[in-house]
Amino acid sequence: MRQLVCSTLLSLLVVSTLSAQTRTVAERLGHPRNAKLLILHADDIGVAHSENAASFDALDKGAVNSGSIMMPTPWVTEVAEYAKRHPDADLGVHLTLNSEWNTYRWGGLASRDETTSLHDPDGTFPRDPGSVAKRAKQDEVERELRAQIDRAYAIGIKPTHVDSHMGTLYATPELFRTYVKVARSYKLPFLHFIGGAEQANVAQLLPSDIVVDASIMAYQKGTLEQWRKFYLDAIRNLKPGLTVIGVHLGYDDAELRAVTTGWDSWGADWRQRDYDVLTSAEFKQALKDNGVVLVTWRDVQKAMYPTP
Repeated sequence: MRQLVCSTLLSLLVVSTLSAQTRTVAERLGHPRNAKLLILHADDIGVAHSENAASFDALDKGAVNSGSIMMPTPWVTEVAEYAKRHPDADLGVHLTLNSEWNTYRWGGLASRDETTSLHDPDGTFPRDPGSVAKRAKQDEVERELRAQIDRAYAIGIKPTHVDSHMGTLYATPELFRTYVKVARSYKLPFLHFIGGAEQANVAQLLPSDIVVDASIMAYQKGTLEQWRKFYLDAIRNLKPGLTVIGVHLGYDDAELRAVTTGWDSWGADWRQRDYDVLTSAEFKQALKDNGVVLVTWRDVQKAMYPTP
């Protein structure tokens, strides 16, 4: 059995303020300078009913306090209904340019005639980020990203942030530039995982931008016990600053097994383990024992764009 490993990546979150050079992220969010701030974030909401049900339950229990929605996916209407019942839920848009599953597919929300570089011949998004990076035209990327955010607003979701499904929008400086442009135009904070294009991407950011200190996500399969140890160790080892733990919540049921068939990682059993650990009393106690302060993307958005 391969050991469960953590990929801890620097993340970038745009927050502009005149005092950016002297105040820490924690101070900008109203906390002591050395506070351990944490966002518990559920990705891929909207992809399936099982994903939604597990994510909603975790949000209701406080096991996660934020999440992002894949607007082109089939179960988004259910998310809109949840958002109407829970207007304070911290939900963002998981900007999506890929359709990775073997038999469960989707395309974009903008006109196919105006986004041909983003789609395969069958009208669905490519399975891998590399295909998007290779052939996407930036005006078409911008059109699709705006369509996804506009769709969220149209169905009653008021997003607090954006991030990128499969990290596709971090893959090249051109994609990242479009991502930043769109996020800023809607006054939405954006998450950036530093990858292969990190230097070119960093060069596009403002001197006052904030570096989110760490983003933690499981990247290899393991047993439930290994999963538990991975997340508990992550909490025990948190450093002062802002950390994001990204999880994918779902139930290991027939629906989600069918959706994720053929995938060794991020399958139904993977998502069930994320759910089991994050909703456990042991994980909740670890947050308390280690002095972790939970914050949300809404907190960050308010700091970025304060209302008069």
